[in-house]
Amino acid sequence: MEMRMTQVHEVIDLAPHMRRIVLMGEELSSFPTDMESAHVKVIVPRPGQEKPELAPHSGMKKYMRSYTIRHFDKNWHLLTLDFVVNRHEGLCTNWAKNAKVGDFLGIAGPGPVKHKDFNADWHLLLGDITAFPAIAATLERLPQTARGAIYIHVPSAEDKQELTLPDNMNLHWLINDDNSQNILLECLKNAEVLEGKPAVFIAAEGAHVQAMLGYLKSAPYYDKELTYTSGYWNAARKPRKS
Repeated sequence: MEMRMTQVHEVIDLAPHMRRIVLMGEELSSFPTDMESAHVKVIVPRPGQEKPELAPHSGMKKYMRSYTIRHFDKNWHLLTLDFVVNRHEGLCTNWAKNAKVGDFLGIAGPGPVKHKDFNADWHLLLGDITAFPAIAATLERLPQTARGAIYIHVPSAEDKQELTLPDNMNLHWLINDDNSQNILLECLKNAEVLEGKPAVFIAAEGAHVQAMLGYLKSAPYYDKELTYTSGYWNAARKPRKS
């Protein structure tokens, strides 16, 4: 993955648990377009350092995490990423919570787009607040003829954000501050099944995603080639901040 140095251009609080960081830099002039919903690796500075180290080294992965490309402006070299904040302590969460204009952040990538087929017969997207940026960017890339359903689990009603989506994509907000409950699994079990094969996107806490994938594999519409699942975080390693 190509490494690029960027600086914070703007910080926007979108919701109680979501902060938008807009990055800028001349090195983004070669960043590819049309990669919204794919991911980059962000590289934060080591403690006591102003800039992250972009030269490959043995301890580099310790300071890297994956984040979704929310938007990229090729003309102005602006890369937009959304970070979950105020839910737990973590490397990049803490960086984003304290980020200010001018701070340095390394970027590696991008990686591949996650949704398997934007022109599938129908679409089923499920995720918690950590998956919201990926779901939002995916919805913006769907054709207006797309059909299906979206289930998004957020901790409070104030965390709901406006989404751009096709008319026949049904959006369901799940308001629940208890991360121990796999309410997305119940939604998956009760989701309306349409004709044809769906492209499925599932991202949330790791154990919850595994349970959903286990159920999904028994569903008559399941197609491995059209399914993306990922554990975006692990409850054992990232307890909710009290």
